[in-house]
Amino acid sequence: KQPTRQTQEEQFWFPVLFAFHDVLMTGDDLEVRSRALNYLFETLTRYGGDFPREFWDTLWRQLLYPIFMVLKSKSEMSKALNHEELSVWLSTTMIQALRNMISLFTHFFDSLEYMLDRFLDLLALCICQENDTLARIGSNCLQQLILQNVHKFTPGHWEKVVGAFVDLFARTEATALFSAATSSSYRKDSSASNGSKAAPAPMDGLSMTETPSADPASIPSENPLSMNGEEHSPSEGSPRRPRGNTTATMQSDRSLSPSKQAQIGDGNELESFNNTSQTPNAPVVVTAARRRFFNQIITKCVLQLLMIDTVSELFSNDSVYAAIPSHLLLRLMALLKKSYHFAKRFNEDRELRTKLFREGFMRQPPNLLKQESGSASVYVSILLRMFSDEGEERKASRTETEQALIPLCADIVSSYIELDEDTQQRNIMTWRPVVVDVLEGYTAFHADDFERHATTFTPLAVGLMNRDMGHELQRAVQGLWARVTEIKFGVKTFAYTGKTTSGLTSPTRPSMFSGRRSSRGSH
Repeated sequence: KQPTRQTQEEQFWFPVLFAFHDVLMTGDDLEVRSRALNYLFETLTRYGGDFPREFWDTLWRQLLYPIFMVLKSKSEMSKALNHEELSVWLSTTMIQALRNMISLFTHFFDSLEYMLDRFLDLLALCICQENDTLARIGSNCLQQLILQNVHKFTPGHWEKVVGAFVDLFARTEATALFSAATSSSYRKDSSASNGSKAAPAPMDGLSMTETPSADPASIPSENPLSMNGEEHSPSEGSPRRPRGNTTATMQSDRSLSPSKQAQIGDGNELESFNNTSQTPNAPVVVTAARRRFFNQIITKCVLQLLMIDTVSELFSNDSVYAAIPSHLLLRLMALLKKSYHFAKRFNEDRELRTKLFREGFMRQPPNLLKQESGSASVYVSILLRMFSDEGEERKASRTETEQALIPLCADIVSSYIELDEDTQQRNIMTWRPVVVDVLEGYTAFHADDFERHATTFTPLAVGLMNRDMGHELQRAVQGLWARVTEIKFGVKTFAYTGKTTSGLTSPTRPSMFSGRRSSRGSH
């Protein structure tokens, strides 16, 4: 017998596990693949407790991570599977494999915690897909990874988790929105809210009427994201082959799925666009490659909403909120603040939005109202909770929390006051709950904090009184003035309703993202 340098695990366990992996990746029958997948992870769970770190590294490189390589290069998997088989494999086998990976990490946390950054990279790869199901499953698995291990995480682990969110928010920021119209004479300065310039997206020299150099049929068709989780045929969001030698064109009303458009605009525009020279129903000529470029931008907008939603759900869980160090939670809040300013800057750029509309970007002037209001709502709710938290960890960072909270709250209310009641009713209805949250949160401040910021909020309350407020906002403004009279004059007019600080949302009003199941409670 020749001497071997293989370990016992490599000699015995690797061939067994590789056999399951091979069937999992190449099996023709769904039931066969499912059983191979189950046997693979059941074997790992049952016998992996004694595996050394070096063998886990081998398993990751050669068996576990390769399951998901299709997400990086669909062409590799397409060599073995046709489009329909690939779609089934992605929506069944791979999704179950991803969930099993999270269970495996949780089961062997002490052995695999050094791989946390690898698992986070894998989840980020899933989340940043153009496939709605994969993106949402990736987001859900990220939440489960955190929820199932929240009590085991050290500050070092939280550093990696927040670092993953930093990467995800950066990868899903649709910076190309501000350069998408430059090829058709839009030259407005697109300085970012933090003073930096948005990097122009590569346009490959394509104009609105040029024939793309690549055959549109060679561009892989992928299922576009839809906010409601609806499935759409590839033909709705993918380029179409031109007929004969004619210019490759697409009608904007045929190429973009309605639910995808709804994420950055809907039939009710932010403002009246009656002065546009082109009617909304006029056909717009868009090349196949440019439509593909537009759809990639829209996908990023939808994914940014998904990330805001993920943060909202995670930190509605008391265990997650209590476990994360304050400086890292503030770093996470900075991502929401950046998302808010990005969306606000785009929404205020009426010229750019009109230009994109005329160039066939969407069937109505696009907007990022949900991103702007959603990021602000989550930001305010979490920071209000931090500011009112009497725990030692939160009290130590109260100054930084206050500096992050007050200016943006004032910006939200002042921007709301400036909305036109005749042309921006949709904006008013969207922002009103956020303004109520701000006022109720401020009214619930301790007396010293309330008095210190009275010069900021009382003029805003006066401005709100000059508007049609609605019942909830009226109650919030009344509560603020009642607190003023109590603190300044010692007169109690009525019992104001302070905002609760034990959770992220007022118990009388649903969260902005209440459409999805809350993660509050034990897991």
